Amino acid sequence: MGFTINLTSSQAGEVISRYHLYSVPHTNNYTLFRAKYKGATLTIFKTLTMLIQGSGGREIYNDICEMLSIEKKTEKAANTTDAINLSVIGTDEVGTGDFFGPIVVAAAYVPKMQILPLMRLGVKDSKKINDIQVLEIAPEIMRVVKTSALILNNLKYNYLTTRNNCNMNKIKALLHNNVIYNILPKVSEYDAIIIDAFTTREKYFDYLKGQEIMIKNVELVEKGESKHIAVAAASIVARYLFIKEMEKLSEEVGFDLPKGAGNKVDLAIAKILKEKNEAFFNTIAKMNFKNWEKVKKDSRS
Repeated sequence: MGFTINLTSSQAGEVISRYHLYSVPHTNNYTLFRAKYKGATLTIFKTLTMLIQGSGGREIYNDICEMLSIEKKTEKAANTTDAINLSVIGTDEVGTGDFFGPIVVAAAYVPKMQILPLMRLGVKDSKKINDIQVLEIAPEIMRVVKTSALILNNLKYNYLTTRNNCNMNKIKALLHNNVIYNILPKVSEYDAIIIDAFTTREKYFDYLKGQEIMIKNVELVEKGESKHIAVAAASIVARYLFIKEMEKLSEEVGFDLPKGAGNKVDLAIAKILKEKNEAFFNTIAKMNFKNWEKVKKDSRS
C-alpha cells in the first residue's frame, strides 16, 4: 500500500526538516526530496505531492498526518466489484508483439468522477475497437484525464536486448515503473495503481532490482483492460501513439508497415532488404524477433 499527501509549501518544509537526516540522493527531475526511514521511502515531488511507500509506510504516513494535522485516509482494495468507486492510475503497453515499431507504455489517471464520462466516450478494452476509433478516442482521453507515456524506439530497444541482455518482460517492467513515476506528480489522490499483468508480482519486482526508483504500491491484474477503465484508457493512448510512430516509419520505407510478426512482416522485410542495408533495420525493427533471421536465411538460399 502506498500513501499520497498533497502538501503546501510550508508543509513540505516541515516534512523535509523532520526527515532531512535520512535523505538519500535522487537524480530524477521531478523529485524535490527523498528519504528512507523505518522501512519506508518518502518522495516529495516538485508538484508538492508526497508519496510514502514500503513496509513502514503506514506508520510514517500516520506520523506525518498527525504532525501536519491532516485527516488520515482509509485503505481501499482495488478489486473488480468496487472498481467503479475507485480513482485509479492504470498502465498498459503496445508494440511488444510487433517486429516493426517501438514499444509504447502509457499511464492514465482516472478519478472516479471521470469514469462515467469516459464510458460514454467509448473507452473500453482497446482490443475491441479498431484503429480509426482509437485515433478518434485517444485525443479525447488525453484532454479529459491526466496521462503520461514512454516510447522506446527501436535503437534503444535493440541496445537493451543486445548490450544489456534485457528480455521483453524486463523492458516492460522498467517502462511501466518509469511511466508510473512520471505520472505521479500530476496526480492529486488515487486509490490504486493497476498494471495490465504480463508477469507475476514477484517477477515484476525482480526485474526492477537495482533501480533507483521503484514504485511498489502496484497491482498486476490479468485482463486489466476489461476490469479497470484507467487501464483501458492507458491502452488506447498507448495504441494511438504506436499508430502515429508506425505512420512515421512507414513514410521512411515508402509503404505501410504491417503489424505483428506474421508472414506479411516477412514479406515486408524482404522488400526493404532490396533497397536498404541491414543496419537500417536497427532503426525500425526489433532485431531479436525470429522474423529477421528467417528472412535473412531465406534470402541467402
